[in-house]
Amino acid sequence: MRIKDVVDDSGRLRDELQLSASMTKGGKPRFAYLTNPAVRTALKDYIEDRREREGILFNLDAPLFRSQKGNHFSPNTMQQLLRRLHDRAGIVGGRSHSGRRWFATELISKGIDLKAVSVLMGHSSVAMTARYAEDNPQRLRRIAAEV
Repeated sequence: MRIKDVVDDSGRLRDELQLSASMTKGGKPRFAYLTNPAVRTALKDYIEDRREREGILFNLDAPLFRSQKGNHFSPNTMQQLLRRLHDRAGIVGGRSHSGRRWFATELISKGIDLKAVSVLMGHSSVAMTARYAEDNPQRLRRIAAEV
């Protein structure tokens, strides 16, 4: 992603991100939504910090998150970074897909319908999304307790 993907021409954070096929798992274009207040605040602070540090060199076409070399992250580098962050946070078994899995299971556990979750995940089939519901033992226990 580039800075311009999350910031509009006036410098404000976008509410909706249009992700091109080259940016997404499965190579399908989709939308992402920047509606979580904590995420918006962190991203805004990060971009403001970058703008201050880079001054006149601040470039909307620059990678949003830069590697140590100042370039965009390769998929492999991003996976390694996420693994280190999971390890540092004490998240056992955390991998690059963990955030997607958490997002889907969290939505399903809150009662969001599978079709909406499927669209948000970019799945071509609701059957794929249903796997996240089947894999959630906490949800199954809660359902069983309601009977």
